[in-house]
Amino acid sequence: MINSRQYKLNHKLLLRIVELTISTLIISLTIRPLLFDIHHYFIWVSGFDLVIVSSLYFIIRTQKFAKWEISIALVTAIFLLLPILAISGGVNSQVAYFLPLIPVMSALLGGRIESLLIGFLLVIIVLTFTYYSEHIIDFSDGIYTYEKSHSRGFWLVITIIFSMFFGRFFSQKHTELTDQLKDENLQDHLTGLLNRRGLELHFGKALESVSETSPLSLMLIDVDYFKQINDEHGHDVGDACLVEVASTLKESLREHDIIARFGGEEFIIVLPNTPKIEATVIAENIRQTVSEGVYSSLKLPLTITLGLTETSQENDLILKVIKRADKALYRGKDKGRNRLEWSK
Repeated sequence: MINSRQYKLNHKLLLRIVELTISTLIISLTIRPLLFDIHHYFIWVSGFDLVIVSSLYFIIRTQKFAKWEISIALVTAIFLLLPILAISGGVNSQVAYFLPLIPVMSALLGGRIESLLIGFLLVIIVLTFTYYSEHIIDFSDGIYTYEKSHSRGFWLVITIIFSMFFGRFFSQKHTELTDQLKDENLQDHLTGLLNRRGLELHFGKALESVSETSPLSLMLIDVDYFKQINDEHGHDVGDACLVEVASTLKESLREHDIIARFGGEEFIIVLPNTPKIEATVIAENIRQTVSEGVYSSLKLPLTITLGLTETSQENDLILKVIKRADKALYRGKDKGRNRLEWSK
């Protein structure tokens, strides 16, 4: 499913393409007849295309068919080409050589389904023009090559089919690359947990379902005396400790819980649909599990301090919730560390 941000990008790109097409048609109608001696049929076709593209522009602009506007635009582009092909030699027309590019463009603008749909439509059109090639008149003053029309039609079909599969391959690779970049953009490179950007995204979604009957708990975790580890053993050992602590924290959580590296040696855990009593049990289990382990190749003992808070307000802000947990965390540090504290 395309998110709202991706839709806005696609919508804006589509508008720019349609605007460019309208500008090109206007130039073709006003300047081209002054420079070249062309058949008046081409002027009529350009005028017809201008009306169709202008109508398409207003349809896209109103966003009444937001889910279908890309498909509508692609199908419209195909039908805009039909009159040009019909009066410029069909498959013998120079315009026909651009047809194999359309499935790839469809994959770029829409996706795999759009690429296949447009590709099959083009194949039907090319086969039709090839079959009736002897009845097509070339008004472009080009050399009519009836003998080669079937050969050109055949190779056009083959090329379009190849373009359809290439468009599908392109769409899949583009999706994989986009997902990979999205994951990398949301993940902490060291621990593999969510980073702050990823936390905001998932935390925001979790807050949307918060209510008095479905509270959310949050814990802010700090590794005790971590600076001493970096100073005494080096940052490579410190990084190894962070990776192992992150793994321990993640293994101690439920499947729907959210965990992120908040920065340095701090971690945040979001517990959706979890009241204070249940969150306390989870937090104490995490604290005890971490304190019982040893970390890095040096087998160093570590402890953590946890600041916890709970929210049942639907309109609570992410920063306010984190700030409350941060106050509890510093209170835990002041009381000697390796403990958990709550903040309202």
